[in-house]
Parts: sequence; C-alpha cells; structure tokens
Amino acid sequence: MKRVSTDYKSFDSGGWMNKCDDLFLARYRGKPCEICGKTKGHEDGRVVSSCGHHLIFKGRCRKYRYEPKNIVVLCPIHHSHYNPTMSPHSIMNTHAQTAFEHWVRDHKPEQYEWWMEHQHEATKPFDKSWTYREMYELLGGEIESKTGNMKDMKPKNHAKALRRVIDDWS
Repeated sequence: MKRVSTDYKSFDSGGWMNKCDDLFLARYRGKPCEICGKTKGHEDGRVVSSCGHHLIFKGRCRKYRYEPKNIVVLCPIHHSHYNPTMSPHSIMNTHAQTAFEHWVRDHKPEQYEWWMEHQHEATKPFDKSWTYREMYELLGGEIESKTGNMKDMKPKNHAKALRRVIDDWS
C-alpha cells in the first residue's frame, strides 16, 4: 500500500496535496458509476466504493487536478486496470480505453469537448498560480498553527471538513 505524506512544512508539500485530494474526491466517493450505476465493487478481494476518475491525468496536469469537469465517477469495475471491455486504465487492451473515450463522447458530450480541448495542456508545465495549502482552504479545509509560524501550519478538523463537503454534495 502506498504511503501517504504527512509533510506540511512548505505550501506545496505532499501532505497538503493529499489532504486536497481527499477533500476534492470525497464528493465523488460512493456515488453511482456514470456507466453502470453501481456504487461498489470488488478489488483484490475487498469491497471498494466508486470514485472520481480524472480524464486528464492529475499527476501530469496539476492545473486541472481539482476541476469538476475533469471528473467522471466510475465503479471499481470500470476504473480497473483489468477490465477488457471498457476502462480508462485497462492494461488488457487499448480497445477498452477507446471504448471509454467513446462512451464519454456519446454520453457526456460537453465534458468530452472540454476534455479534448484541454488534454494537450497535460504536457505543459504548471505555472504554480496556486499552492496546495491555498487550494486546501479553497476546497473548504481549515488550517491552524499552534505557534503562529507559517511552517507549523497543519489541517484543522479535516474529518469535519470531509463530512461538510460530502453533505454539501449529497
């Protein structure tokens, strides 16, 4: 299992990024898959909830990491690397990836148009117009510092912020 960073020393530390991802993606977790309507599935022998899939890969394009137009809710089956029929991550064949792209084109035309218009930006370096710490607040998170020093700032009541985001989107 991948280790999650808890480093908050700089404005763009991994801890801030992880908390931002958590807040942003909470609104999509457990929602019906936009392809089949399921909210859960099995993955590696455990039950997993549906989640938000980034059309433009979040690791390559920070600019659209928290853009709702960049998200499609998928169940574990349609988000799987092992789905041979339709999945953006399928390693079985490229037909499954093409089938996913065609599904988005046919069922979510406005989102597809946005995706095609912006996908080339995934190769451009990000201008760093915002930091993860700033984004955390924009997404609804609170920050505290026990010493008053910027380097000591940490998320405050993250679980409460998650519940608020989920309630607002329900």
